[in-house]
Amino acid sequence: MPRQPPSLPPSHGLLRLEGRRLAGGRLRLFPGPTSRFGALYFSLHLERDGHLSHEPVLMGLYHSGPYPSYNWIEVARVNEHLTFEARDVGLTNVISAASLRRLIALLGELIPPGGHLMLEYESPRWASTARALNLGAPPAATELGELLRAAGCAASIRNWYIPEGGREGPRKLQGFKPLDQDRARSAREARDRELRDFLASLAPGRRSDALADARRRARRLLRSSRA
Repeated sequence: MPRQPPSLPPSHGLLRLEGRRLAGGRLRLFPGPTSRFGALYFSLHLERDGHLSHEPVLMGLYHSGPYPSYNWIEVARVNEHLTFEARDVGLTNVISAASLRRLIALLGELIPPGGHLMLEYESPRWASTARALNLGAPPAATELGELLRAAGCAASIRNWYIPEGGREGPRKLQGFKPLDQDRARSAREARDRELRDFLASLAPGRRSDALADARRRARRLLRSSRA
């Protein structure tokens, strides 16, 4: 478990995460090496009462640049079960769905208009999202799609389900933050058409918990668009 303090330039975007409140504690940022593409590996641990979580609550990659598309974050791993040491007794903490949503929303604050956020769905935690996508559900109607909306990065969502020769890493959803209101409106209209087509195409007798969840999310999104 890392113990060193962050060693980044004061203006670095990731430092905006240092000390932010989450799940009754504060986030601690630990930067890592830079990839061959210029992205910075980083991890976020949770500190409570002076005790740092053994596991990172999140691991990812951060990239920034002068053009909108150069600004992105890729989440490589999320840990919902964290362990701490206090008075020589191991304590376990489960990160709630609300705290996870807030964590992803904090990442979204770092991404400017035109940038994007990527969330993997290869790990067992996102098995429901993977099943729904495999059965034809739109990305917006999945749990990860909801997290991308919480981050403000769901103007359009791309499903990277066939990594190109393995170089693109695990399967992931890539959500974009709109450049302006006109693009946001157009993207929302396209999303709603996709959701309506999805609901209309479902066979009445087709049963799947993942699809049932996607249907509920799709209907909820369409209701919010009409409100």
